Amino acid sequence: MEELKIGIGTSSIGRFLPYVAEAAGLFKQQNIAVEIVNQLDEEKVVDDIVSQEIPIGTPNAPSLIFSRLEGNDLVIVGGLLNRPAFYLVANPRLTSVEQLKGKRLGINQPRRMAGMMMLELLRRWGIDRDKDLQLVDLGLNDRSFEALIKGDLDGALLPPEKAFAAEAEGLRIVADTLDLKSQWVVLATSERFLASHRVLVGKVAAIYRESIAIFKNDAPLAHEVIGRQLPALRAKPAVIEKCYGVFAELFEPTMIATPAALAAILGEVALQDRRAGALRPADLTRAVG
Repeated sequence: MEELKIGIGTSSIGRFLPYVAEAAGLFKQQNIAVEIVNQLDEEKVVDDIVSQEIPIGTPNAPSLIFSRLEGNDLVIVGGLLNRPAFYLVANPRLTSVEQLKGKRLGINQPRRMAGMMMLELLRRWGIDRDKDLQLVDLGLNDRSFEALIKGDLDGALLPPEKAFAAEAEGLRIVADTLDLKSQWVVLATSERFLASHRVLVGKVAAIYRESIAIFKNDAPLAHEVIGRQLPALRAKPAVIEKCYGVFAELFEPTMIATPAALAAILGEVALQDRRAGALRPADLTRAVG
């Protein structure tokens, strides 16, 4: 049996497909003994793929692109979530984005996906990030969630799991990123690992595609996986159901990372590092069958 580590960077449903595959016995069917490693850090997943310590994983697209800009050989072998799903959660007194002016808004680190999408939303709304409000970088989204609950922030952009949990606590969702076009979560490896393990990478990509179909069509299994990986939500079935609905819709069944989605996220990265403007979507992707 072939042994393989797969890395995920956060406890988010968008990274739970290998747990779905494990629950459905898909790895065993392909004679793969898999270890799923949750590093709780997107940057660590990228570093692990580069070093081949954990040679396949699911980073956010910006983390992969920034790594490519530093000369590393990461490539996308599948697009899992081809648009972002984050929700602007605010205290109940705020009912519109216009009311954000003058407020304290939590931002996930600007180089990470949620932070990057927050900046895109502010530009779309015509809100000056420096003059119109106070952006507070609290690092990981979990800290923004806690600060919101305590009242230390007026709003923050959160992933579905945190946003719907906050809504259940009485906070208000006032906007989302669902109509933005940027590539979000990808299945990635390195050029070196792909060159020497193409058949294995192809098997993993096929397992991910089958896992997406299972996730979409077997809600009880998906709910069980979500509850096991996010125990804080077990007592909140309505939150799990809302999260499931978002990801069941957004998971890309073909696992094709579209040129439009990749071009959009390259454009966002280029606002922080102009070198990204020289990359094309085709530079980032590799077909594995």
